[in-house]
Amino acid sequence: MSQKPTERYQSIGLEDFHAHFGGLIELSSEALGSSIVSVSDEWFAPASSLLKVNPAQSFPGQFGPNGALYDGWESRRHNSRPTGDWVVIRLGVSSATVSGFDVDTTHFSGNEGPACRVFAFPSGPEADSVSPTGPSPDDPLWQEILPTVPLGPSSRHLFKIPKTSQTYQYVKLHMIPDGGIARFRVYGHPIPVFPADLTTQFDLASVLLGAQVVLTSNQHYGVGSNLILPGRGPASMDGGWETRRSRTPGHSDHVIIKLSTKGYLFYTEVDTNYFIGNFPQQVDFYGTESDQLIPGTDANWQQILPKTKLGPHQQQYFQLTKPELALTHVKMTIYPDGGIKRVRLVGCRTPTASPPATLPSPNAFAEISVPHLCICPTKPKIKIPVLPLTRAGFAPFGSTIEAYDDSRTWPPSIRHKTVNFGSAEKYNNVAQLVTITTPNGLQPAPNFCVFSCKPWPRTDDNKWALKGLERHPYSSQSFVPLGAGTGRYLVVVGLDNGTGKPDLGNLRGFMAQVGQGISYEPNVWHAPLIAVDQSMDFACVVYETGVAEFDCELVECDQEVVCEMVTDI
Repeated sequence: MSQKPTERYQSIGLEDFHAHFGGLIELSSEALGSSIVSVSDEWFAPASSLLKVNPAQSFPGQFGPNGALYDGWESRRHNSRPTGDWVVIRLGVSSATVSGFDVDTTHFSGNEGPACRVFAFPSGPEADSVSPTGPSPDDPLWQEILPTVPLGPSSRHLFKIPKTSQTYQYVKLHMIPDGGIARFRVYGHPIPVFPADLTTQFDLASVLLGAQVVLTSNQHYGVGSNLILPGRGPASMDGGWETRRSRTPGHSDHVIIKLSTKGYLFYTEVDTNYFIGNFPQQVDFYGTESDQLIPGTDANWQQILPKTKLGPHQQQYFQLTKPELALTHVKMTIYPDGGIKRVRLVGCRTPTASPPATLPSPNAFAEISVPHLCICPTKPKIKIPVLPLTRAGFAPFGSTIEAYDDSRTWPPSIRHKTVNFGSAEKYNNVAQLVTITTPNGLQPAPNFCVFSCKPWPRTDDNKWALKGLERHPYSSQSFVPLGAGTGRYLVVVGLDNGTGKPDLGNLRGFMAQVGQGISYEPNVWHAPLIAVDQSMDFACVVYETGVAEFDCELVECDQEVVCEMVTDI
């Protein structure tokens, strides 16, 4: 087995962990998708435990068919191999540099591995050519990156090495000669592989591409770095970011995320998975560009998501403002405190992929003969990302009307009770039915009607061009799909720009499923419902006077507005 000369290593005290390892990423964690591909022996305890996120547990006095139970990797006694037992680990990233290790023998006392040694297998063509089970433990391409070091019983051992110039995808831990190790953590930096096309959208907050949580105001129950891990985390409150309870009025907590690269952001996903009684009430986002790891006090933070309500135990999607800004860092603030499982920040590496919308000036609308119809002027194309419809995302414009398989995802403000002799749950006031008297004293009357909607044409790349917008100044308007199936429909909404016209620069697009209804608040501009896959029927409740100019105001847009469905979520 060929080896490269290993430079010096340094043993680090636990009290200095954050000083030396705080800026690194745990490459070998199962949370990143790391896995065991081969092992020489795991008679007493499986090698997969080496990659667990949580500290090792103790099982005193508990035994299985092969012996005492341990939370770690333990091999059988009397190993005769001169190189000891070994385990090959595929890192959760395709390529990374390595800077250090945490070899933890917690709860192994008298049966701990007395020493260890670490090798790494280069990424690139060499790694691409190996079998699905990983490189052979005897492959000559393995390179020593940590020489043989002694280990003690039931303790953590931190070893820092100079940052490797070579990048790696596999590591091999040798335990000499045999015994047990509870956890093995490899620290370093992923080498990002970005999409070749600068306009391709991806998650700039992904730890797999090198994003980092560089500052947290509080992480009493769960660390901030969990926010940018892949997946949705464990089926519990564990594995997210959670702060302590606050007792001070006006309190907030925040994290700062350093993006994987400078980019232009379009939307975010905020996932409160399994945070049910402790999710934050509200959240907002600010972004800045900085060449520092943590932006200084003079950083120019600009709001990209205003303070927005959140819901429990669900993925929530929000379109971000200012997609023309080049950003390197994002600050997420929660009000007043609580827990969030994951955050995604999706954008691209060029400002041309989604041109910033130009807000129309107050006199930019030309009235035509029909008093309740106006036309928007020709402007640059506006692109609107179409995100999944969620109650939190739609809240500025109205309410969603839907049932959930898990009743815990309902907002606490919605009261429910068991009815129908125990066979049903009734959720009250999921949407408000609102009517407003017109200036000349007309009182709108309820109109319970049905809309039959045909699909609008779309391009092959899931884009729709809007034909116009409408609003109902004196009434809410509610739609509930009729029938069952797999139908979907597109919802586009916007608020007034302060002059009685729609704010085209801040339109929002949502993809609703057949099991979701919507209710627009009065004065909310919206496109007609757009059936996507097939014709759809909707029950509709609206209040009308019978006078067209009071009941529905229409806007035809000459400015091209294109809705583009997000397909990677």
